[in-house]
Amino acid sequence: MYKALFLDVDDTLLNFEQCSREALRKTFYHFSITYDDKTYDLFRSIDDQLWLLQKQGTLSVQDVLKLRFQQLFEQLDLRHGPTAFQNVFPEKLSEEYFMEPYAAESVQCLSAHYKLFVTSNGILKMQLKRLKLAGLLSYFSNVFVSDDIGHEKPSAKFFDECFKRSQLKPSEVLLIGDSIKADMLGAKNSTIDSCWYNPKHRSKDCDVEIDYIISDLSQLKNILL
Repeated sequence: MYKALFLDVDDTLLNFEQCSREALRKTFYHFSITYDDKTYDLFRSIDDQLWLLQKQGTLSVQDVLKLRFQQLFEQLDLRHGPTAFQNVFPEKLSEEYFMEPYAAESVQCLSAHYKLFVTSNGILKMQLKRLKLAGLLSYFSNVFVSDDIGHEKPSAKFFDECFKRSQLKPSEVLLIGDSIKADMLGAKNSTIDSCWYNPKHRSKDCDVEIDYIISDLSQLKNILL
């Protein structure tokens, strides 16, 4: 019987594509730079490639944050300094909180039966603000984010620190997330039961054992209640 749930944030509770699209648009407007959807498509392509390298352990989160605008500006042939842009974008992103379908209802319902904890690769300050704006923060007992933990998913060291702070054992936890290589592999590395949130019905891109697969967050009630 589980005592607690570890939940990822981006593309599990909050829709990262919608959030980042709106944040990028606002950042371009902030600097009075022409923006269109093709700009976002290029940014997302660069961003996805860099986050993939991060999930594979090749880059750190800070490396991704530094390189994505440097590469974007090079490809767009923009003369604006990427450093200033890099500083404003996280501020805009921290204000965006488009939720995944049934995220609010599921968190509210499950919090009555389990202790909830956030387990996210990212920046603690940003995730706290976004979850608060979304009205979700109060349902969580604690928020574990890589820049504060000192390690990133899928490292077992990330989850070891989560267990230490939550005073939980791996057998008492179910981890829910969208990423095979960060969440599901991280769960396997730390002997945690896993639930893959897969709304787009993607195929697994690596061989890792998964305990549950859902395409809709409302399906968690069928598993847990």
